Amino acid sequence: MTRRLTNAISLLGFCLMLSNNAFAQHQWELNLFGAGSVYTKNTYLIGFPQSATPIPGELKFDASPRFGARLGVFTRGHWSQEFYYSFEPNTVTISNAGPVPTPTDMRLRISNYGVNALYYLVETESNAFQPFLSAGLGGTLYQNRQESLVQVRDPAIGNLRDVNNSNELAFNWGLGVKTRPSERFGLRLDIRDFIARTPSFGLARQSNNPTATVLPATGPTNNGELSIGSTIYFGNR
Repeated sequence: MTRRLTNAISLLGFCLMLSNNAFAQHQWELNLFGAGSVYTKNTYLIGFPQSATPIPGELKFDASPRFGARLGVFTRGHWSQEFYYSFEPNTVTISNAGPVPTPTDMRLRISNYGVNALYYLVETESNAFQPFLSAGLGGTLYQNRQESLVQVRDPAIGNLRDVNNSNELAFNWGLGVKTRPSERFGLRLDIRDFIARTPSFGLARQSNNPTATVLPATGPTNNGELSIGSTIYFGNR
């Protein structure tokens, strides 16, 4: 487990301890959702000393279904907070051009986790139709499947011997709406954008070693999410 992941989990645990009184005194809710997930692609150049002539490359994720849960507590006025986790299977393709194009596919398990703040445009939870804005901080874990690691590390197939998992700090923001047709059950629709540094999967982003395998994909990757789910409410309004 990386230090960044450990720090993120510690932060979530601390926030949960701070929220104990809020959970005891206010209504809280469990939202289970399914979503569609799409990514921006990232292009890069492999230059000197790995290549005398710059080699263009591309890192691209597939569009994928996603499933997750949000545990929220309504605190006061226009504000509430929630903790979220989602999971999706995906495939990333790393393609380098040049005389002999070398596309490499890696099968992944992608997890998003973190804490969000929600701002309700209408103050009270008793409204049947409640639009909101949201923003938060967490992480995105890109975990290679074991069979995929064996293939991409194989000199005869991928020859990416240093490939591993990646865990990146991620910011997200979005908007949505809650509806509550009954006391205990409701529906929720969200549109969200996750912004994180493009993962390197354990490869160096740059190196002075001309024989090193590098993945100089820099800048952010945007991950759009459209989700719909059911909400169970606990406690009093």
